[in-house]
Order: sequence, then C-alpha cells, then structure tokens
Amino acid sequence: MVDINEVAENIYLIDNQLLSIPKMGCVYLLNEEKKALIESGPATSASAVLDGIRRIGVRPEDIAYVIVTHIHLDHAGGAGVLLKNMPQAQVVVHHKGAGHLVNPAKLVNSTVESQGQEAVARCGEVVPIEEHRVQAIHDGDTIKLSEKQVLSFIDAPGHAPHELCITESRNGGLFTGDAVGMFISENEILMPVPNVNPELCIDTLKRLMDLNATTIYFSHFGVSNKVQQNLQLAVDNLQVWDDIVIKAFTQNMFDSAAEKLIAQACARLGPVRGMESLYEYLTTVHIPLCATGHVKYYQQKYKA
Repeated sequence: MVDINEVAENIYLIDNQLLSIPKMGCVYLLNEEKKALIESGPATSASAVLDGIRRIGVRPEDIAYVIVTHIHLDHAGGAGVLLKNMPQAQVVVHHKGAGHLVNPAKLVNSTVESQGQEAVARCGEVVPIEEHRVQAIHDGDTIKLSEKQVLSFIDAPGHAPHELCITESRNGGLFTGDAVGMFISENEILMPVPNVNPELCIDTLKRLMDLNATTIYFSHFGVSNKVQQNLQLAVDNLQVWDDIVIKAFTQNMFDSAAEKLIAQACARLGPVRGMESLYEYLTTVHIPLCATGHVKYYQQKYKA
C-alpha cells in the first residue's frame, strides 16, 4: 500500500516507491482550489503516484499542474505517463529544461552516458509531452493555487542548470528537489547528490538560507523543520568533499579522491543499515555516482 502523510496544511507526501525502494523518493500533492503535484517521479512510479492521489480523495483528472523541480528522470521522467490520467494538467518546468520534456531523446541519451542503460530501464519509458502542455518557468515567477497558496519559483543551479526550488505561502515551506541533498528522514541524515557544479550549489544553498523557510520538503525523502541547520549542513558537507578533492589534487593523488569521498560518505550510513534496499542502493550506486561527479568537476576545473 502506498505510504501517504499530510506533512503540512493541504500538503500530502506520497512515497512513490522510487526504484521499488521505500522512503527514497516522494511527490507532494497540494490540495488547493487548483491542485498541484510537485514532482512526477519516474514512469515506473506512476501507478504508485496515481494510487496515492486517489487515496487522498483527489481525482487525477482534477490536477491542474505537475511541477517538476528539474528534468532528471527520477523527478520528471513520469510526467508524460501521468498526463494520460490528467487531461487538464500543465507540466511546469525550468525554462532550460522545457524542450527536453517535449523531445526527451537527448535527456535519455545523456542519462545512458552518465549512468548506463540500466538507470534508464529502472526509470521506465519517458513519454514526450505536447509542447502546449509545458509551461516554462523563470526565476521569480509565481503560480496562484488559492487565496492562501501561492507558489514562488527560485532558480537553483548546482545540482543541475535546470533546477528550481519552490516556496509555498500557506505554510512557509520550501520544496528543494535535489538542491539541498538527499535526506534520510528516519535518521535525519543528509547525504550528497551528484552535482554538476558544487560551487554553484553552495551559492544556491546560501541564497535559500535568506528565505527563512519554516520547512524543507525534500524529494528524497521527507520533511524537516530544521531548515537553517540542514542548509548549513549541506554547505558543510560539500566543503568537506571539496577539501578532500583539492588536497588529493595538490598531492597529485587524484586517482584516490573518489575512493576517499565514498569512504567518508558511507561511514555516516551506519544507522541506515536496517533499511536494507535503501542502504544497498546508496552504497553501491548513489554515493559512487556522487563521488565520481564531484571529482570530475575539479578535474575539469584544474585540468588535471
């Protein structure tokens, strides 16, 4: 059965069973006059998402917006599938990613190149979205769902150039996609995500601190009211990794840098061992991918 929780007034978390792993990925339903879904999840999560929406008491046909924080397959890959059950919904996406939802071939190919064919298979088929159903968003744009609920969009590069964060006015919360990292809610552990530009990511995190949000709604996974603490922790985590990689560079030991990052991150996962499928994915797939990307950024920066 799909796990559902009302995490704030009129905001429901639906565990989308990302990659068939509980408590790794979620979407949020905003049950307002105009109903919105934050994130679609991948195509393989579509049935769980639709089931969750119905169990909340909302008809998928009444969804007005599917809002994706960025176009990576685990966040937006299922949007085209969901639209088959949401005839009036618009897909809201960063303007830099809009074209990739209309024609996803390049997006899928880049995923294969960076993560392998298996990653695409795990996420399922990416169904193209008709151009007139895609709404491109820029920094500062807003969408009004009701008198008490207005969403405001923030350009949030670092993890990806097409990343958005979203504030919601009813509760004062902040949807962060992957901009802040991966939160393991049961243990309150904040882990890295693969970042295209770690330095831009830190800049984004510092701007998010200025918003004084009451709550962070993580797409991976869950909710935290320790907003400033987690934003600062995300900065600290990135700076620790920066220090490890830069030290390896100065010592001409770049080849060992990724191994050191993996060891540093995995050492923090002891409390997660009981969540076997999540622990295995983090240690064998997610963290190595993050570490490789972090090292690659600095290799390119310093042309090592």
